[in-house]
Amino acid sequence: MDTPAIPVVPSATPSAAARSQTFGPGGRLLRWIKGNPLLHAVVIVVLAIALVALAITHLVEIKRVKDAAAADRAALVERATAALDAKTSALLRLSALPLGWAIRDALLKDDYTSADTYLQRIVQERNVTGAALIGADGKVRLASNQKLETHSAAEAFPGIAINQESPTVVPTTKVLNVVVPVMGYDRKLGTLIFSYARPSM
Repeated sequence: MDTPAIPVVPSATPSAAARSQTFGPGGRLLRWIKGNPLLHAVVIVVLAIALVALAITHLVEIKRVKDAAAADRAALVERATAALDAKTSALLRLSALPLGWAIRDALLKDDYTSADTYLQRIVQERNVTGAALIGADGKVRLASNQKLETHSAAEAFPGIAINQESPTVVPTTKVLNVVVPVMGYDRKLGTLIFSYARPSM
């Protein structure tokens, strides 16, 4: 005679995993977090503050990098402009010599018409903004801007010394003023001044 099978009744004792989820430290913490809306609000606020702080830090860093790049670029432009000015000044002094000789020949013949022709010719060159011939008496004898004629050199060209013995360049914010002494055999005949627009970067 067969022995009747004994039915298997599910155990009412929870498994270890279930006990851990319900009663363990992790389970209690999870249930406490879920049931605490104030904590949710605090977490959200802290997260929002952290994101704002991160965004501000990012903006500050970007500004710092941009400022550093701008300063580097300004220094580079300043160095390049100085080098360009030096090279331009050297070329202007060199090119002023033959012009001074031509005007010297005209003045030795007391030929102011030819001297004026030279002035009108030079102001037609690119970047030349004006030209004038100062007489031995220190007054403007000829000028591309006729309003300057008969004025003293100090009035027409303030800050520019005309007692130079060789071609010099006097820079201003906008132009390079080339000062060329015109010498005779035994005396100074006058001074040529022409202005050249400063090259820009």
